[in-house]
Amino acid sequence: MEEATILELHLLSALQGEQAPDSPAWSEASPTRESLLWAFSFEQNLSGSPEDAPSLARPLRGPKLLSRLDPGNYYFLQWREGSYGTIEDGMEDFLRQLWWEGKICNGPLILRVLNEEGRRTFQVLRSLA
Repeated sequence: MEEATILELHLLSALQGEQAPDSPAWSEASPTRESLLWAFSFEQNLSGSPEDAPSLARPLRGPKLLSRLDPGNYYFLQWREGSYGTIEDGMEDFLRQLWWEGKICNGPLILRVLNEEGRRTFQVLRSLA
């Protein structure tokens, strides 16, 4: 596994998400047209002490399927399926790298799932504070 590289996304227009996944579980869903977007409450899914590197609750709680991601400025990390043991591992790596670099964020954790060349690709995002 490579070191996580946090990038900045300056989204000028909304990203549309598919309305309904064909899979019952968010972690198994695969987009058919564009992408699937989920929001996870940051506070509800954080575990451990605030002084330590952040950890995610497992399983993740309260995923909400989004129809769109609004324009704005986001930190994000992207990886392809198989780069991490689980999707949660990739999301946790993102949070820990943000913490390590001292980047200030707000709002929910957003997970975007894309289908690129027949393989799922994941992006995890959080709004810049």
